Amino acid sequence: MKKLVISAFVAGMALAFPGMAGNPHGGMMGNPHSKMMEKPMAGLTDNKVLAVVDGKKITVKDINNYLQGITGDDRIKLQTLPARHVKQFVKQYVEGVILFKKAKSITKTPQFKAAAMGLADKMWEKQALQNIKISDKEAKEFYEKNKDIYFNNTPKIEARHIVVKDEKLAEKLINELKGLRGKALINKFAELAKKYSIGPSKIDGGELGYINPKEMAPAFAKAVTTMKVGELTPKPVHTRFGYHVILVEAKNTKNYVPFNQVKTQIVEYLKQYKLHQEIQKLKNNTKVEYKI
Repeated sequence: MKKLVISAFVAGMALAFPGMAGNPHGGMMGNPHSKMMEKPMAGLTDNKVLAVVDGKKITVKDINNYLQGITGDDRIKLQTLPARHVKQFVKQYVEGVILFKKAKSITKTPQFKAAAMGLADKMWEKQALQNIKISDKEAKEFYEKNKDIYFNNTPKIEARHIVVKDEKLAEKLINELKGLRGKALINKFAELAKKYSIGPSKIDGGELGYINPKEMAPAFAKAVTTMKVGELTPKPVHTRFGYHVILVEAKNTKNYVPFNQVKTQIVEYLKQYKLHQEIQKLKNNTKVEYKI
């Protein structure tokens, strides 16, 4: 499956179709939807006091606001995190409160105000992204419209082969296998592969597993692509490795990654795309005159 990349940026972040991989939230927090193996701490109501700093009470709600601020995700709460993380984040927040006694004077400087504007922009973008809703219909329409580009799988073929240096020997092996079908053919093929093949797959009876024809030698690829399941190559197939006797055991002709496997990534991409459009519209509707 290909990865979709658009030459546009949302606040400095490239709009890229999330491939199958990766943590969409990143960082220490991880994915809030992932199933936690550890149980959360009991009794964490919003008003529960977790620490007191110079007489000021620090509550669960305070810590949640902090966590949601640094992640831009209001689903993040102490009540849903593993218990061992609670003390860690409380301590982190308390240290910030203590340091802020010295640091708060910086909030009056022009530099801080400029930096705060940038932080506000980032937090708004994260919040806006979270609030964008993508319907199942929208996601399915994107899938159907783009499946030949992004969700097209190369058919895989399960095969066995015996590779030898001598063409006459390869022809002899084919003649020995002719007339056999099903299990009898597979068993005899494996026996001959272990005895005669010079390839590394000989120890597995010539078994190659599922292969991608595009990754094979051209002559070999052409042969397995045109052969039917259960069919033995009628004559040796010559490649730079030698002469191949080939048996096709199965073909996976399912051409597309199932929608349910990529729905989450599609939704995430469409949300980013809609946010990009919203930001672009805002820019287009703002009069700007550069004097440089």
